[in-house]
Amino acid sequence: MLLEDFEIWLKTRFTDTFRLGGHKFEKTKTEDVLVDGGRFTQEEAKQLFMLITSRNPFHRLNATFLIWERNSILVKVLITLALLVLVLIYIRVKR
Repeated sequence: MLLEDFEIWLKTRFTDTFRLGGHKFEKTKTEDVLVDGGRFTQEEAKQLFMLITSRNPFHRLNATFLIWERNSILVKVLITLALLVLVLIYIRVKR
């Protein structure tokens, strides 16, 4: 899918969802775009689309982190990792 096709999808009233790079894009009634449940403006969605369709793997990874951050998944992962590190430090100190 090209950027022009994506912009046409944004401008039309056609609200069907589509998947791109393992992520689900869907429009809302307020002209925003939901990507995997996270709300993005149309401009942010265009930038995210360009990151996902990039050939650079770091751009694609950055897009995934942006989606995770908007969906609060990244915060949950970081908190879980921090708790795991604290448990490992506690076990190490207790010995």
